[in-house]
Amino acid sequence: MLTIAAIVAIGAVIAALMPAISRAGNALVTSANVADDRLSSRVEIIHATGQDAATVSEAWVKNTGAIRIDAITKSDVFFGPETDFQRITYGGSGCSAPCWEYELENDTEWNPTATLRITINLSAALAAGNTYYVKVVAANGVEDSRFFTL
Repeated sequence: MLTIAAIVAIGAVIAALMPAISRAGNALVTSANVADDRLSSRVEIIHATGQDAATVSEAWVKNTGAIRIDAITKSDVFFGPETDFQRITYGGSGCSAPCWEYELENDTEWNPTATLRITINLSAALAAGNTYYVKVVAANGVEDSRFFTL
């Protein structure tokens, strides 16, 4: 009788612990996938420019990592004079300033080696002699930044 009670008790404990063990295992797998995604991703701003008195600036950002970067519109773009930059919201084609839009230059998705051309529509004109800062943070957290002077 004692043996049967012990077996039933062990079965109850296993039945109670299995969902928790499964959830913990799933969380570890998810965390490992996120870490792998971030370690396999990399972006590089290869050029940024603008013209005196223009209200548009452009930056070319290359995917130099090993995997495709998804959710381009969820990326963060920061832009402005080196001491007064701000986050610019994504607005899509023909958006009202300040906003940014993008075009993939040599692919249909942001795959490795593909270049993203970001157009930043500004509410104030750029000025010659000033240094500007641009930073791009992809949705998965990889980032790059660059200063450029007009």
